[in-house]
Amino acid sequence: MRSLLAALCLFVAGAAPAAERPTFDPKLGAQLTLDRELIDASGRKLTLGETLGGRPALVIFGYDKCPNLCGVTQQAVASDLNKTSLRPADYRALFISIDPEETPADAATAQDDIASAAGPAGLPAWRFLTGSDGAGAVLANEAGITFDRRKGIDQFVHPIAVIALTPSGRISQVLPALTFTPRDLKLALVEASENRLGSSADHIFLLCAGFDSSKGQYTPTIWAALKVASLATLLGLGATVLWQSWGRER
Repeated sequence: MRSLLAALCLFVAGAAPAAERPTFDPKLGAQLTLDRELIDASGRKLTLGETLGGRPALVIFGYDKCPNLCGVTQQAVASDLNKTSLRPADYRALFISIDPEETPADAATAQDDIASAAGPAGLPAWRFLTGSDGAGAVLANEAGITFDRRKGIDQFVHPIAVIALTPSGRISQVLPALTFTPRDLKLALVEASENRLGSSADHIFLLCAGFDSSKGQYTPTIWAALKVASLATLLGLGATVLWQSWGRER
């Protein structure tokens, strides 16, 4: 279901005129402005740095009233984070609205909507943030995301992904929406924390793994290399047998 929804989103985006297509070009290592002021669901004003509070974070840019993939992505992230062994107190999950007209009340409604998926233990990690001065849109642009507002239908056309941020606000990894697994979310947070989170097994896996951007998942590169080497060996043996057979026939 996640894959079908993601494919549908790509189809809709591809059908839009080229001049109106939003862009998605996040750069690993890009720095988001930590003193950018946002407003949480309770109406409290906090900078991005204060919101992170020295923790790594998973960030989703979208808008609270989105009728498409924003809510689905929130639910998937909330549910999958519950399946990891990480303590919610050690990380943040941020949903930052790109719509300057959205209010803390809209953020509170969106937060209530994921309460069941996040669960009582996981919900405290979440922050739903708005910004009347367009702060959310500016941060999205810093992350390499642009969007198009369709005033006729009062909706935004925008890319959707899960961005892992370090405690200092740098982009450390980008997970395409709805292709991730609980392990991917966990490893993204462990990597963003600079190995302050996670187990020894997680750290070893990260040393032996790479991020496959074509799949949007962490894959064990050593295993992949072994498979390639094994295949090459088999092909080599096959070629040798054929060559010897051909030599005997001659």
